[in-house]
Amino acid sequence: MDMEKNGAEPILTKQYHIPIEMFRSAFVAFQRKYVYPRNYAMMAVFLVVACIYAYYVVIGTDQQRPIYCMIILVCAVMIGFQWYNPRKVRRNLMQAVRELEDDLYELRIFPEYLEIGTILPDEEITEEQAEADALFEDVPQENFSGTRIYYSKALKVTEYRDFFIVYMVKVNFYVLPKKDFSEEEIKTLRETFSKNLGKGYQSKIK
Repeated sequence: MDMEKNGAEPILTKQYHIPIEMFRSAFVAFQRKYVYPRNYAMMAVFLVVACIYAYYVVIGTDQQRPIYCMIILVCAVMIGFQWYNPRKVRRNLMQAVRELEDDLYELRIFPEYLEIGTILPDEEITEEQAEADALFEDVPQENFSGTRIYYSKALKVTEYRDFFIVYMVKVNFYVLPKKDFSEEEIKTLRETFSKNLGKGYQSKIK
């Protein structure tokens, strides 16, 4: 589906590259905002339960203590899981991303949606890729394979000093590095996200 058929011209089109360390920093920031709060809350709940049953171990009967100790052990395992899992996810993701470090990306901003995708060499665009793009409303245009993201409550954007994080809840996570955008283009991004997302756009710049 090309832009001429849509009758819409992009407000902004920009190609960019994401250094591996910037992606790591962005993903850590993402986890701190969207993952860690829930994990810490769950850890606190399990810790409270463990403390309660630790008290029961002290005052309980000999027959009850093995059950209480088992519950405390389960809580300890769950606390460890909540602490370890985000770090495991980050490590596995970074290993996968390293293989894509040299990829070139493109952002296209439209009045009602944005498109984010990868610039592919012509020989890498296959018939299967074209069919997948059509099925999922992706946008195969020239050597661009991207995803269309409409402004909605499910779309969250957070601005940091060096990058924007674009997050489709439980779907996709994107990083837009400021180093490849001019000051005027960054201003356009801020205004577009603020206008279309309201509270869904937040700035963490101090």
